[in-house]
Amino acid sequence: MESESESSSPPVAAGEGQSMEKKNNGSSSTSIPSMELVADAKSNYTAYEDKFFNTIQQELKSTREYPAATVGVGLAAALFLLPGPRRFLFRHTLGRLRSEEAKFVKAEKNVKELSLSVDVMKNESRKLLERAALAEKDMKYGHTELTNAGNHIQRLAKSVYKVETQAADLMDGLRETPGREALRLRAEASRALSSFFF
Repeated sequence: MESESESSSPPVAAGEGQSMEKKNNGSSSTSIPSMELVADAKSNYTAYEDKFFNTIQQELKSTREYPAATVGVGLAAALFLLPGPRRFLFRHTLGRLRSEEAKFVKAEKNVKELSLSVDVMKNESRKLLERAALAEKDMKYGHTELTNAGNHIQRLAKSVYKVETQAADLMDGLRETPGREALRLRAEASRALSSFFF
């Protein structure tokens, strides 16, 4: 009887027997189940990848076999995906089903949005004009300041030229004058001129 009950039990697969032994063992490392999970994930990934690329290949083959249908589907997709044709189709199909009141409300809303955007543009252009006026004013002020500085530099150059000519006349006069006093005055004049120009 005992032999019959042992023989009537279902056979255990080799992989299941090993996993049962590992479960019973308890102290075996957890790296083997994680390796099995990685292997399962990898096989699942390759299966899905193959399925994905096979589907793409089949679709490409069907587009080659039926070019008229492909063109029709492409045009239909363009009509629904591009905003211009989609808007046109909506206006001439579902747009006709809307009531006059709904159309009026939408038109009124569009007018309000347009007037709001026009007001925003007016404010921005006014601000830009104010900034341009301030920039022009600053530019004119800078130009007048630059002109004044140039005039001041020209006056200084004229006065320096006058001082140079007077100093040259003085030095010539001191060179012609003999004596110790003239020598001392020439030395003072040359020191003054060197300190003035440098």
